[in-house]
Amino acid sequence: METGVLDVKTTSLAAFATQLRLWRLRMSWTQVEMGGKLGYSASLISGIETLDKAPTADFAARCDEVFTTPGTFSMLQELVAREAYPSFFAPVVPFEREAVRIHGWENGAVPGLLQTEDYARALIRSGRPKDSDAEIDRLVAARIERQEIVGGENTPLLWYVLDESVLRHIVGGPAVMRRQLDKLLKAADTAGIVIQTLPFTADTHAGADGPIAVYEFAQSPSVSYTECFGGGRIVEGREEVADLMTVINLIRASALSARDSRELMRHIRDEIAA
Repeated sequence: METGVLDVKTTSLAAFATQLRLWRLRMSWTQVEMGGKLGYSASLISGIETLDKAPTADFAARCDEVFTTPGTFSMLQELVAREAYPSFFAPVVPFEREAVRIHGWENGAVPGLLQTEDYARALIRSGRPKDSDAEIDRLVAARIERQEIVGGENTPLLWYVLDESVLRHIVGGPAVMRRQLDKLLKAADTAGIVIQTLPFTADTHAGADGPIAVYEFAQSPSVSYTECFGGGRIVEGREEVADLMTVINLIRASALSARDSRELMRHIRDEIAA
């Protein structure tokens, strides 16, 4: 579901900002000069140093390269990224990067790996009405950064089943939702990504208890993640993971085919555009 997030203005973010500023002063660089060395804007440098923006993995890697600090900034960035999620979801992020196959059932929202930036922002904002725009931006950036695994050299197989309500619930307004459906349609036509939809007309199905994700790895046993409002659970027991995979397969058996699912998504997209 991935709608809940925690404040990322934490020790790791402060530590990254402190290291960045110390190295900049050690090199006697202005923020503009540092931006030129790293290939980023001075405003981003300023935002990170004041804890108003979070560093990306690429930014951290560039820092390690320019300052000759192998892994230092990258390690801090990893901690910052983990803190952009609740403690119960943070362990899932490395699962996504290491998995060779990700199986998922979603009945609340589009999976984070397939969300548009505007959809993610609207979804996060809906649960955090008192947060500043800068705080929301950091959380959105952390979520979108997870999508770097999609379309890359080691992209895992993604196989999702989405409840029809996920497609019909308007998040962020009609224009935002149309773009989100466009992204899902594009993903559904991409090799290595399978998207099925469970229509309202489907018979009784096994997914009423909530979203499920199962992560398969090349050398390690599979793990699963289930979520409910305000919490989530990592499942590592072999039998329980197998049971959850069976639930996903039962949902797939009730869902539309991949081709019919694309047609339903197009139909819903056209309805929103009307």
